[in-house]
Amino acid sequence: MMERYNTFSGRFWAGFIDGLILLPIGLLDLYFLTPNRNIGLVLIWILISYSSFFLYSIYFHWKTGQTIGKNAMNVKVVDVSEVKGLTLKQAFLRDSVYIVLQVIGMILIFINILRIGSYSESGMEPYNTHLVYLSLIWFLVEIITMFTNEKRRAFHDMIANTVVINTKE
Repeated sequence: MMERYNTFSGRFWAGFIDGLILLPIGLLDLYFLTPNRNIGLVLIWILISYSSFFLYSIYFHWKTGQTIGKNAMNVKVVDVSEVKGLTLKQAFLRDSVYIVLQVIGMILIFINILRIGSYSESGMEPYNTHLVYLSLIWFLVEIITMFTNEKRRAFHDMIANTVVINTKE
């Protein structure tokens, strides 16, 4: 039974695969997020870029319980009852802390762009540093909670009443 919840390596590699799938968006950041680019285009691109991962994650978890990476690694997110899939609310709640951090980042970038009239990485450094630290703290909370309970539920699983299971038994 415990093998059912031994999902750390599957989750890790699933995240890597999902990152590769979304890599083109990150590469397009290099094109769109430059100081001399049209402000309207930059603002639209930031909305697309910053929301792409959580929209991808929410959609696939809601519809199938698996991102493409999780499917490849034979892990699936299910309701904590383990008899049904996720609701849209549960899929959203799993990513809610990440979404809040992303929205804060977008708002700060928008304010900075409107303040100086163009996109600038250097103007964002103090904010980026704080967001990186908050993200790191969140990641550590996730890892600690995942390794300190029998079903290996990370904190976001507790928030959403979900559990990640192996689909290959």
